[in-house]
Amino acid sequence: MKRYITLIGVFICISLNAQEIKVKSMELLQTDLSARTQTRLDINGNPCALVKVVVPSVEGMQFEGWVIGEVQYKPGEYQVYVPAGAKKIQFRHPDYSPGEICFTLPIEGKCTYRVTLDVPTIATTYEELIDIAREYSRDYRDHTESSYYLAAITAYDQAIGHNDCPQTERDNIFEERNRLAAIRKLTYFREKADTLVHEAEAKHGFTSEETYKVLSGEYNIANKLVSQYPEIEGFKKIQQQVHDRLVQHPMAQEIVTTTVTKQRQQITGRVSFKNEYAAVPFNSLSIYASPTGKINPRQSELIGKVKADGTFQIVIPDDMKYIYVDGEKKDAHYISPDMETINIVI
Repeated sequence: MKRYITLIGVFICISLNAQEIKVKSMELLQTDLSARTQTRLDINGNPCALVKVVVPSVEGMQFEGWVIGEVQYKPGEYQVYVPAGAKKIQFRHPDYSPGEICFTLPIEGKCTYRVTLDVPTIATTYEELIDIAREYSRDYRDHTESSYYLAAITAYDQAIGHNDCPQTERDNIFEERNRLAAIRKLTYFREKADTLVHEAEAKHGFTSEETYKVLSGEYNIANKLVSQYPEIEGFKKIQQQVHDRLVQHPMAQEIVTTTVTKQRQQITGRVSFKNEYAAVPFNSLSIYASPTGKINPRQSELIGKVKADGTFQIVIPDDMKYIYVDGEKKDAHYISPDMETINIVI
């Protein structure tokens, strides 16, 4: 017996004798040039399309049918090349029902698509779940797509929700999760803005005021991604691509053709106690930024938390020059422009 689930742009038919994998969405990634820059040809020598299948926390899936060449796996994503005009691909995994993803969107060569799958959680150990989640965290610098960060958040939520998740580690794990969630939020809005740009251009034309407004909005988000996450090189490429389009618009005459983005200063550090008898758990401590050396909670901004081992990593807001930790009574610590690390003794 099989059940057929129909969605916009895609449907999936799967057996009921095991847990079901469901499709959440399928879309054409209009600004993703992977299929063009990493070209693969079909048996007739024609360029293929690239389907990025996003599957949180599931490794070892196999794809069959209209599949060209080897399937590449990155944490949370399978990259499947298919010929233009492909109708469907089959998938298999020993822990789930086999099924097939049937395309109703036209599959064109040199285009990149994304299919996001919803996978039920299979009972496993906490150690396995947190290893999966932290693999996302280790590799995040190589990813600019919101689906990657959604898969990462899902993996962290599964680990946090496990009965064996240590209570003493929850704050640190939440901090790791929320850092990726913040990136996911901005990448989602950037992708949404990009979709609105293409819709406005198709409806009103590139030179319209509507296109200019949404393109300017996308550029602002791209700038924010670069300034807040300078370690992710892909955001700089996206920023440049959006900038290049924006300066071509007739309403953008005042925009300089070369934009210099000021990256926020990143600081790593360690906290220790003068009197070990007065020590409290490190992960109960928060870090604050201050515009002056005098500690004033009303003027301060929460910018991070200390990890269980006493270390921390923070980004200094542009208008702040000092930091301090919970419990400090004296002056805050000055952060010079060239500083990269700091040790704080309280």
